[in-house]
Amino acid sequence: MLVAAGAAAVLLVGAITAVAVTSAGGAGSSKPPATRAGSPAVEPFVDTGVTAEIGKPAPAFVLRTLDGRSVSLASLRGRPVIVNFWASWCNPCRHEFPLLRSTLAKYGRDRLAVVGISYQDIDADARNFAKDEHATWPLAVDVDGAAAKAYGVRYVPTTYFVTPDGVVADQVFGQLPAGRDFQTSLAKILPVHALGGS
Repeated sequence: MLVAAGAAAVLLVGAITAVAVTSAGGAGSSKPPATRAGSPAVEPFVDTGVTAEIGKPAPAFVLRTLDGRSVSLASLRGRPVIVNFWASWCNPCRHEFPLLRSTLAKYGRDRLAVVGISYQDIDADARNFAKDEHATWPLAVDVDGAAAKAYGVRYVPTTYFVTPDGVVADQVFGQLPAGRDFQTSLAKILPVHALGGS
């Protein structure tokens, strides 16, 4: 009788311990680890097994943004996307931010997405730059340079135009051109009616 009672007590303690570990997010938990603020931690990911080439799928990424959220290329599937590598210390970037801002306003977030990825920059400087330029699109942080490597970025600005099905349609090394050249790049990812109707 004492042996049976002792075995039951051991089983009860084991069950309570397993519940406590799982509830705390330990082994066997499906909960992601939490940050101090209680929101899920952003686990940066870049598919470095592929490189950005015209006509091929754009390298996937999940990156932390300057405002502490996250952005992923997969979450934007179904929309044309402009992926723009930039830095606060980059003068040509300052010149093209108004073009990105006006393009996003013109074609609407439901038809076009812009993602900025800061390149070799200090977060505080990048935040101030974004605030000065009234940037409202997601601005990601490429902490270890993996995204820049996958996209073949050697200097900024560098911009990729990605189709709604995730294929690189065009790339621009250096400052985005205004006028017809920029419209030509947009035409490769936006529906014809979007270009003609706006």
